[in-house]
Amino acid sequence: MMGTPKGRNEFHTVYSRAQRLPDWFCMTLPADRSGLLPPTELDAAKSQMTEDQFAQEYLCSFDAAIVGAIFGTEMRQATEQGRVCDVPHDPNLPVHTAWDLGWKDDTAIWWYQVVRGEIHVLDYFAASGSTIRELAEVVLAKPYRYGKHHLPHDARAKTLASGGKSIIEQMAEFLGIQSLRIVPELGLQNGIQAVRRMLPRCWFHVEHCADGIEALKQYQREYDEDKKAFRAQPLHNWCSHPADAFRMLAVAWEEEPKAATPPQEKVLIVGPQNEVTMNDMWQMHENQQPRRARL
Repeated sequence: MMGTPKGRNEFHTVYSRAQRLPDWFCMTLPADRSGLLPPTELDAAKSQMTEDQFAQEYLCSFDAAIVGAIFGTEMRQATEQGRVCDVPHDPNLPVHTAWDLGWKDDTAIWWYQVVRGEIHVLDYFAASGSTIRELAEVVLAKPYRYGKHHLPHDARAKTLASGGKSIIEQMAEFLGIQSLRIVPELGLQNGIQAVRRMLPRCWFHVEHCADGIEALKQYQREYDEDKKAFRAQPLHNWCSHPADAFRMLAVAWEEEPKAATPPQEKVLIVGPQNEVTMNDMWQMHENQQPRRARL
């Protein structure tokens, strides 16, 4: 079996198995070490390709972003910057969840905490065909103190199969209605941009979120064979549900009110080191509360 890496897919699974098993032969031939191609040809290829394309096609990199990957660059940066690691759980802070709901398709759930402006992604779970009770049991079995459970807008829909109850009504029986929140529907592309804005703040637990991390790396756009170009629409495959749940996380995080930064106070210094402007003095004057005179 031979091939070119395209993320940590089934080919990577076989490659990893071949490295572990003593009766398997495994060889990796990156072009910069094999000597099969002259340096001039490698330089020419590198000048015509992106860094990720060159690393994947010529250097046998399983970590390079897949061509057309939506979050490939941001996820590669997270790995390079050490933000995919053993992220600790802070028991003093609430843990929130973000969901993408499915029945025949997967239901995907992310667990996260917001710690001093950083998003610490603690855990990930996905399953198909699970009931609301089974999903709630997975959530409640975690050793977390919960804040909010963020659900997509279709959780409001009522179905005949559930006796006319919506998903949020069914989940309320197990998780409590006060902890459930419907994420605003901003549209797919706006949600993708929200994820891109948030990812530089994210830290991922390397073990607990392994499958979800790989899904975010491989989440890619559809390819139009006729036009030989990628469409704006993402490809619907196993990566879609983890990515959609992460989109709920990003939109929910952006919708949360952020704590206002207190105004910076400046001390009025008299002398040559005085750096306070007239505008600063007026601002300090406006911030002062008038005092009532004592009788």
